[in-house]
Amino acid sequence: MKIKGMSIYGFGKWKDYSLQISEDHPSLIVGENEAGKSTIYQFILFMLFGLSPKQRQSFIPKTGGTMGGRLVLSTEAHGKVTIERTHGHENGKAVCHLESGEERDEEWLQSLLDGMERKEYESTYGFNADDLIALRSLSGSELGEVLLNIGLTGSDQIYQTEKWLEKQLDERFKPKGKRPEINEQLQVVEELKRKKKILDEEEGDYLRLQEHQCQLEKRMTTLEEDWKKKMSQIYTIEQLLKVRPVLIDYHQAKALSNQEKISFPESGVDRYQQVKESLLPLQSEINMLGVNLEELQASLKEWKQKYASEKIEQGRKLLEKERPKYDQAVYEDHRLHQQIIKLTEQMEEELAYIDIPLTAKELEEYALPFYIGETWRDLTKEKEELEREEAYIKSQKEEIEHSFEKMEARKQSLENRMITDEKARSLEGKLHQSYESAAASDRKGRNSQSGLKNKRLIGLTGGVITLVLGVFLQGIGLDMELFFVFMLIASIFGVFSYMSHRKIEEMEGEGRVSSISGEEIEKARHELQQYEVNKKEYDHLREQWKQLNQEEIQLQEKENHWLQRHRRLNGAIEEQKSLYPFLTSLQIQHWEKLYHLLTQVKEKRLTLNRLEEERKEQTLTITRIEKELEAFFRSENWEFYIETVGDHWKDLQTWVHDQEQIKKNITQTEKSYHSANKRYKEYTLRMQPFLEQRDNLFKDAGVGSEETFYAKANKKQEQLKNEANSKELERQLQSMLSENEQQEYQIWTEVPQETELLARRERLNMEKRKVEEERKNTQQAIADTSSSIKQLEHSDERSSITHRLQYEQDKLQEQTEEWAMYQLAKKALEKTKHSYKDKYLPQVLQKASDYFQRLTDGNYVDVKLSPDDDQIKVISQGGFVFVPAELSRGTRDQLYVSFRLALGETMAESLSMPFLVDDAFVHFDMKRLPVMVDILQSLSERHQVVLFTWREELSEEFGSPFVRQLS
Repeated sequence: MKIKGMSIYGFGKWKDYSLQISEDHPSLIVGENEAGKSTIYQFILFMLFGLSPKQRQSFIPKTGGTMGGRLVLSTEAHGKVTIERTHGHENGKAVCHLESGEERDEEWLQSLLDGMERKEYESTYGFNADDLIALRSLSGSELGEVLLNIGLTGSDQIYQTEKWLEKQLDERFKPKGKRPEINEQLQVVEELKRKKKILDEEEGDYLRLQEHQCQLEKRMTTLEEDWKKKMSQIYTIEQLLKVRPVLIDYHQAKALSNQEKISFPESGVDRYQQVKESLLPLQSEINMLGVNLEELQASLKEWKQKYASEKIEQGRKLLEKERPKYDQAVYEDHRLHQQIIKLTEQMEEELAYIDIPLTAKELEEYALPFYIGETWRDLTKEKEELEREEAYIKSQKEEIEHSFEKMEARKQSLENRMITDEKARSLEGKLHQSYESAAASDRKGRNSQSGLKNKRLIGLTGGVITLVLGVFLQGIGLDMELFFVFMLIASIFGVFSYMSHRKIEEMEGEGRVSSISGEEIEKARHELQQYEVNKKEYDHLREQWKQLNQEEIQLQEKENHWLQRHRRLNGAIEEQKSLYPFLTSLQIQHWEKLYHLLTQVKEKRLTLNRLEEERKEQTLTITRIEKELEAFFRSENWEFYIETVGDHWKDLQTWVHDQEQIKKNITQTEKSYHSANKRYKEYTLRMQPFLEQRDNLFKDAGVGSEETFYAKANKKQEQLKNEANSKELERQLQSMLSENEQQEYQIWTEVPQETELLARRERLNMEKRKVEEERKNTQQAIADTSSSIKQLEHSDERSSITHRLQYEQDKLQEQTEEWAMYQLAKKALEKTKHSYKDKYLPQVLQKASDYFQRLTDGNYVDVKLSPDDDQIKVISQGGFVFVPAELSRGTRDQLYVSFRLALGETMAESLSMPFLVDDAFVHFDMKRLPVMVDILQSLSERHQVVLFTWREELSEEFGSPFVRQLS
């Protein structure tokens, strides 16, 4: 089977779109993302397998219209087959049109596809880049198993089913687990058995337990008092350890504050700093001003030597008045020249594009008023409307004729099958008599049947599960022998269900008596129902026949009206050809476009004449200004060349700018010199008072320099700081320690040793832990004793545990039976998997090895299935063995593609279907891509290949592909 082409009425973004597919070469459908490749991919699958109503909603065109289309197939048995599906036709069912003119339904299409479903087709003949992404998310232990399943079915269905069964089994039981249902239930049962044994062994020791509890409570009180005492002692030591650094600082600060007092002026440092802050800016400014005055005198002399003002006004006039005119004239001349060239080229191109026997000079002789374009457009629209109406009338005629034929055949079939009215009345009387005789015979024995019905339900449930599993495995390629084994199991469950149901019917039948057998009643009811259905359908056909006759008359009237409009149109066309002979060589649909092209050419010719006149005016202005500039350069003995006028303008501008800047510099330098000299004198006078204040401070401090002044100030500050620190530390110690703690450890005379405090705290902690341990044990003993007393006080606990134990044992039995059912299903699946591997997997592995060797450039030479652990193994060129998880991501992708191609080719030996590839190897590098192209090229010689991709360069890689570019 091969795809020849398709017509899309409406599907997603596509509407009224057709596409042909090559049967002998690879077909490439190329487009960027969102170009609609995947939509065409889904359209092919929809035409072959259909979609549910909810899924079809996603592909209904947003702009309206029919959702559906046609797919043309080429088959060996039936030749050309056209599949048509629409959203509104019988809930999306297919209609198949054969070359002989016959029509077939959805069931015939399924037989043509050999019963294959959409999921099976995508697993075998279609694959895309999303499959590779899902493959990369698997762990190393799962990857080999999934590749094996791909080799079996083209997907991971077997792997997912096995994982689901394993999950169901693990959720119910694990040999060493605790969380599964059965494990938890076993623990519950064992715990209940243990409690029951303890209750059986316990006897009257109630008084002994009460006395023991009283002793334990007294001991608990003593331990509580001892524990509080230890905690108080530990807290005191920890407080001392915290304040010990503060205590050390206190004794050190106390010793420093007792030294000899230092004499120093009050706020001396601040007063000196203020004097210094006032002096430093003044001194710095005076030094800077002296240097600046010398530099300004030198600069002023240099600027005056460079300045010359004889011709600066003449040069400034040329730059400010004449140069803007010159630049504007040059720009306009260049712009007009480019427009003239462009218009000339456009006129030549448009006349060549029109390609009619008409020159530009001849065109000027024809008048083209505005209404001519509208006249030609109306004629074109009229012609298109007549063509569409002709096609519509033709299709309606064929549809009406076809409907008459179908209605005649259906009418004849109904007349042959319908019974007479007399026989229908006879059957009604027979049924009425039977209902009256059996009205009161069905009221007994319902309560005693509930047990049998429950067993029937269990049997049916097991049979359905076994049958569904068998059908699933047969769908993925189960061997017929194993399929019959599953059918046998389903039959056993079915017989069990049937026997239960039969027994119930016999019990019910004991109380009923009927004069007419059940078979006769059922036959009569069926004949009456069929009679009513056929009668309604016959009446409906008669109404449809009348409606079709009316539609046929209306269609004939439309056809006569169409002929009149067609004759009027031909007359109008001939009239225009006589007025404009050049229209004879063009089809009418091009006339409107020709009108616009001809009017554009005439307008451009008028524009060209105007531009040439404007350019002459600009040329005269350019020549005049160039002569004035040349005269100025000659007067200054500068070189002048007409070819480099732009550079001459720049030279003149630079010269004028330099002269102006020199003038500014001279003026500014003179102002700066006078200002700096004035400031120099002012700062000298302002410094004197501050120098006198500095000398007085040095005298009061008894020093002669700044360095000794700051050294004496630091010593005074340190002495004051120590005194304040000593008082603050004393206050902190009094707030952190109580008076008893201060006296006990004599903190004001000495600092306690840290090692002694740590050793004492460790000893107290050990004693405290012993008390806590004994207190915990005593508390647990009190709780156990109290619990034992309460158990003895409640004598009905033993009976309650006994009943609960029986309930939990029954629940465990039900869970065990359910676990056994899933275990049986898992074993059957494993057996089916091994049978399939023995029959088909060798062929798939051989083909996959060939593809994988080519894709890896011979780096890997073989792909095998390990007999020990059923894992896929690959053999490198050097003889090394790797599992898939050890390969690089790109190599794993190549292995996956090899398996999918191998499976598809193996399955295609029995049923040849088109291969649909949606960018499945889009991430292959440039070395592997040509190999993949060769493989698909070779595959297309035996089977049809359709490739959806965004890579435009692939069309060059293939030898002779069929390429369709999507926009």
